[in-house]
Amino acid sequence: MPWQFFLLSSIIFTSCNGLFHRSLLKHEDSSPQAQTIAFLGLGGLIAVTIALLQGKLNLFFPIALLPNFILLALLFTPAYLIKYRAYQLIGASEVVMFAVTARLWNVIGAYLFLDEVITLKVILGAMLILAGVMLTRFEQRRFVINQGVIFVLFSAFLMGFGDVNGFYILKTYDSTNYLVYSELLPVITLLFLQPKSLKKVRYYFHRGRALKIFLLSLFDALGMLALYLAFTAGGNVSVIGPLKATSLIITTILAIIILRERNNITNKLMGSAIATMGVLLLI
Repeated sequence: MPWQFFLLSSIIFTSCNGLFHRSLLKHEDSSPQAQTIAFLGLGGLIAVTIALLQGKLNLFFPIALLPNFILLALLFTPAYLIKYRAYQLIGASEVVMFAVTARLWNVIGAYLFLDEVITLKVILGAMLILAGVMLTRFEQRRFVINQGVIFVLFSAFLMGFGDVNGFYILKTYDSTNYLVYSELLPVITLLFLQPKSLKKVRYYFHRGRALKIFLLSLFDALGMLALYLAFTAGGNVSVIGPLKATSLIITTILAIIILRERNNITNKLMGSAIATMGVLLLI
């Protein structure tokens, strides 16, 4: 199948992720550590199941890729923790909007490490994305930058280069087996550094929360697998990364309707539209 099909599938599967994360993390007894363990842990089990069903579970990888898998853990573990903390501080639509800056780091990383070309069109697209993001924080004739925004921007930086590292691995490694590592390595790393955080997972033993985290993990695992397949099917990182960000308008609108995040609506919608135009210039 063409890479565009896999990318579209990824966008559909992951467009509601922000809503689920915000819904689960808005309670006082939630925690970024528990969210990381539950979300990625379930995602890893789903990835293992998919690999078994495909008959190609093989977790051995070339020794030359060991530094890349170590880098995966070092980049993704703090990226998830910081991002989930941001969900506790600001709205889902804002987190998703600022997280789109990861696609800028995709483009830069693809140029620096994957030898992909950056043109004037790409630069203009990047500027539009930044303009759209800034517009969402323009309130009462001033820019509002708080701790939540800073957390998202730093997480996006880590995620952006983590994606580039992942796409490098996918040049020579199976996408489904890579999905297993990308889901479980951050969990293993977190449990090694903070073993007591496992106790906080009982927050998800509530039936409603358990269903939400399972659906979130399922859709994300399928969406990430589709994203990796888009790359292995022939898509370029500098194109796939930015196009993936087009889901931000869907998430912003759903957050306004479902989560009632109705502050600064005009700027959020305009910022989303401008950022998406920037994304389209990057293809």
